[in-house]
Amino acid sequence: MTDVTLMKDSTSGSMSQLDTISYDQAAPRSRWRLVSDPSSHLPTYLGVVVAAIGFILIGVAWAQVAGEVDVWKQMPYLLSAGLPGLGLVMVGLVVINISARRQDGAARARQMAALTEALRELQQTLR
Repeated sequence: MTDVTLMKDSTSGSMSQLDTISYDQAAPRSRWRLVSDPSSHLPTYLGVVVAAIGFILIGVAWAQVAGEVDVWKQMPYLLSAGLPGLGLVMVGLVVINISARRQDGAARARQMAALTEALRELQQTLR
């Protein structure tokens, strides 16, 4: 339920009296909810996929470089697959790390809310 408070004087139209309007309509859900929700596991899986693609690129670069004897022939493979692969691995690990921290924070917030509610109930019973 959403409450909206409007300030309006009912007689003169000026802003002096508070009127509260309640809407029973739920807010529309975002398409990005699975990605932006702190307790979602989707960003973790995306980070694993990005890191895996990076490892595959590093493997491809290694396989191509291992077949070449001349260093000048190895450089294109290193620059086009090895370094981007390393970058993707790093990005994937950062996404996994951020996702794990967000999940931990969401779990901690749920625990704190439960603890706060339990303490509030205890306070009510002691009065």
